[in-house]
Amino acid sequence: MKTIRPGDKIYHIFHMSNRGIVQEIYEVPVTHSSTGGVFTKMRRVKFLSLLDGKIYDMKLQDVVKDNT
Repeated sequence: MKTIRPGDKIYHIFHMSNRGIVQEIYEVPVTHSSTGGVFTKMRRVKFLSLLDGKIYDMKLQDVVKDNT
């Protein structure tokens, strides 16, 4: 997995034509889970879509860095 930073071009794994530029990467606290153990923070990313000009907020695990 490649490191994603602000300014990188990424795309969504379920909608690959929706490419965009990363604006922000942040963490959200997790408050519940179906399993025991320590909770980790969920990482999310906001990116500006080149397809329609909107800002999308998605889980970091659902996006891939674009190498083009």
